[in-house]
Amino acid sequence: MRIERYDERFTSTLAHRAMLDGGLRRMARRDKELVDEIAATIILNDYLSSRSNSEI
Repeated sequence: MRIERYDERFTSTLAHRAMLDGGLRRMARRDKELVDEIAATIILNDYLSSRSNSEI
């Protein structure tokens, strides 16, 4: 099994920015679980994009 590391710095900040851009209300933006879910989505998307770019 191969383990790959991926930089996840600033993903919470990006998640908050996405929430603001998406028009979520203040109470929704305070939901840590939602922030973590969006940050995880950003990490996965960035990782998969980097993998597809390196395979070209």
